[in-house]
Amino acid sequence: MIPAWIHSIAAVSRHLRDSTRGGVALIGALSLTTLVGMGAFAVEATRGYAADTQNQRIADMAALAGALAYNVNSNTSQMTATARSVVVAQGLPATAADVQLVTDAPTSRQLVQVTVTTAVPLALGRVFTSALSYDVTAVGSATTTATTTTAPPCIATLDASPTYGITLDGGTSITAPGCAINTNSGVTVPWGTTITAKQVNAGKTVNNPGSGITTSPTSNNIVQNKSNAASDWISADTNLQALLCKVNQLSGYSDPDYPGGNTACTTPLVSATSVVTTSDLNLNYSASGTLLTYFNSSTNTYDIPASYINATYSGGNIRNLNISGGITAYIRGPVNLNIGSVNMGGTALHFGSGNISISGKIDVNGGALVDFDVGVGNTITFGHVGGTSINAGGGAKVCFTVNCVAPTVAAGTFSVGGDVITSGGSTIVFPKAATHVINGNLSLNGSSTFGSGSYIIKGNFTNNTGGTMSGTDLTFAMGGTFTLSGGTSLDLAAPGALSSYGIPGILFATKSAAATTIGGGSNNKYAGLLYAPKSNMIVSGGGSMSANGGACLMMILNRLTLTGGGATATGNCASLSGSSSSTASVSLFK
Repeated sequence: MIPAWIHSIAAVSRHLRDSTRGGVALIGALSLTTLVGMGAFAVEATRGYAADTQNQRIADMAALAGALAYNVNSNTSQMTATARSVVVAQGLPATAADVQLVTDAPTSRQLVQVTVTTAVPLALGRVFTSALSYDVTAVGSATTTATTTTAPPCIATLDASPTYGITLDGGTSITAPGCAINTNSGVTVPWGTTITAKQVNAGKTVNNPGSGITTSPTSNNIVQNKSNAASDWISADTNLQALLCKVNQLSGYSDPDYPGGNTACTTPLVSATSVVTTSDLNLNYSASGTLLTYFNSSTNTYDIPASYINATYSGGNIRNLNISGGITAYIRGPVNLNIGSVNMGGTALHFGSGNISISGKIDVNGGALVDFDVGVGNTITFGHVGGTSINAGGGAKVCFTVNCVAPTVAAGTFSVGGDVITSGGSTIVFPKAATHVINGNLSLNGSSTFGSGSYIIKGNFTNNTGGTMSGTDLTFAMGGTFTLSGGTSLDLAAPGALSSYGIPGILFATKSAAATTIGGGSNNKYAGLLYAPKSNMIVSGGGSMSANGGACLMMILNRLTLTGGGATATGNCASLSGSSSSTASVSLFK
């Protein structure tokens, strides 16, 4: 900006040139003044325009640098320091620059605005003013724009308090090609450990002494000391919030991350129907009356039609169902049953289709089999609140499908009032159902197959002695944590985008602050997001986690620690809302 008085000198000179009045003496006297004025104007204008051009160049460079710094850190102090460092590098004092974060009213765009002001000393211009210098000011503005990248975070750890939020040790590795690894703390990758990813973003320092971090396609794509490097981008998902609310109804937890503690929902737990009878059904070797008609003594097998149950036990009410050792029993459906307790001493017990409510514990041991022919829409309810509702001992099988094959039809609600416990060598097969409720712990130490649907678990989900765990279109929401060890082999997949079960993309969800542990040589394949924003996940003892084939594996955790030779391989769940990250893109404004 050139001072107005320079423009005034030019105007006077033009006026004198054009005037034809006055005497020759006056013209001669004024000619000298005009010549001096025109010379002063030429000198001062040239110096002013040169300073203006230089200031504009510096202001533009400083604005671009400040915008880049702000995009990386969202920190105005670092924005200002970066912009002023550019000004200093051009030979001006830092005080020459005023740096502001502003909003352009017509476009609503956020700008970094740098105003550079320098003083130009007067030379011949001092003939017309008492000032010793005049100020030349230039303004540079740059947009602060974020553009979506193709590197959504496969891993995000949220805790900003420790030195390291992601810790590798003892030969461990993380493989996350094509996506980012983000943490609000630091990352430590000591000698013998590796991370492969598209980019690594850390809120603190990255300890990488052996150059174990490889980024592609841009090498050394590592950003340190970045503000808000990791975020809980899924927490606002309404489907996730609704499912966690149901968990809170079971556990009594009030979640401070949601308004009202996220408890304003109806419990999914279905209470067992009270049995209003004193009649037992005893299936042994001493059958009598009409029941004898349905007993084959050569095979020790009962085959009981629904008509007998309805005629003998009003409304299917049976106080105790007692099966003696060596007996196989079929209770044909469709029939609705309200049973007080099942005392399973026999070889096998097969329930036909229908709604079934068992108030007490069902205990299956010694290689025995209990299965349920679950029909479409049937409700299966187990009571025994506060204790063990289903127990499968060594070699036993409890299956909510005929002959323990994979579930093929969808039940209504599957509701258990207490713990579900299985021992090593046992098998359990859960039905397909929109809602599975376990008002206790899910402790599976044998093999298990999960029918599709949401699993709402009050307590912990554990497998500590091996076996296999498999299923597709699954979402597990827990009040406790998830623990695997003892050589467990897991192959679980979250629902796809078009699935009618669970929450698309989300495999595990818990707000528990207790540690999540994967260890003991467990070999696990996942497809979906592991959402445990308050939990520290520890993968140890050779435990491994990997995406299932071409599927995805993503994690939102408090912290992540890998030790003891374990490996974690992840992949991007691009269909999950909000999973994309952003990188800085800046440009001069106007």
